Amino acid sequence: MTMTPSLPLRFATETDPDGAAVLHVHGEVDLATADELRERLLAEFARHPRLVVDLSHAMLYDGAALRALHALHREAIRQHRLPPALRGVRPLLAKALKVTGLNALFPLEPHVPFRRSVTRTALAREAVRAQLAQAA
Repeated sequence: MTMTPSLPLRFATETDPDGAAVLHVHGEVDLATADELRERLLAEFARHPRLVVDLSHAMLYDGAALRALHALHREAIRQHRLPPALRGVRPLLAKALKVTGLNALFPLEPHVPFRRSVTRTALAREAVRAQLAQAA
């Protein structure tokens, strides 16, 4: 049996008109990439007083991805803050959140139409930052 490689996990951040930081998650979150997701979620949560996690372009398949979200909720409790909202949750993820009870831990927001130019620009900025960090 041949395993297909995961889609690369990418992140982009932008600010909503209401001032909330939005972390866009793109790609496949599975056992191979869940630690990367957890680290980025916790870092962005620490950096921004209000955070929305946009999952509309992410594929979360397994328990490792759900554990990353649970770690984010635990951090919110530890800091006595409200957890970030989850935006653009797809039906399969919504079902997993409900089965595990995580749906009660996060506010859910509907998908906001994809703003291609803003998100592509943010993704490009993140790619340059990653390249600079690797070069340093």
